[in-house]
Amino acid sequence: MQHKNIIVSIPEGGYENQDATEKVIGYIMRLENWNLMGGYGILITTPFHIAEQFLRVKEAYGKTGGKQILHIVFSIERTLGLTSVQIKDLGYMLADYFGKERQVIFAVHDDTGHLHIHMGINTVAYTNGSYCAYFKLEDLKNYAEQCIGKFVDMVWFGKDINWKIRFRA
Repeated sequence: MQHKNIIVSIPEGGYENQDATEKVIGYIMRLENWNLMGGYGILITTPFHIAEQFLRVKEAYGKTGGKQILHIVFSIERTLGLTSVQIKDLGYMLADYFGKERQVIFAVHDDTGHLHIHMGINTVAYTNGSYCAYFKLEDLKNYAEQCIGKFVDMVWFGKDINWKIRFRA
């Protein structure tokens, strides 16, 4: 299945070094447009303090080794006509895939030829301490395509969709 409206990619990198979380979060937040940032399980402050919040969860469960953060990029097709603020709302839908149990920080980047969301996800769940360094890319792509479909229905056609309820198949 080809995903035409949204492209999901995972930047290369092991992200196992201790400063990986702060560096990724710093990149995510680099545009410093607070109106285009969101997250779950965190207080949005500075990259350093958000990295500290991620670390506190890891320390609480004794899981400070391995991959420190997941970094995912969602590129949205421009022809959908969505604004940066609407893309932020979409970001919350996408973050919901992880946000019920993992800390998530994301930001819309609008400084290139295409709108995209950079998202950082803690590898350790705050709910139970489970460690997950990878998610199946195909499952994530399918979820993202469902999100963009429902979101476009909501924006373009005024359909009343409660996107705060997880609708994963």
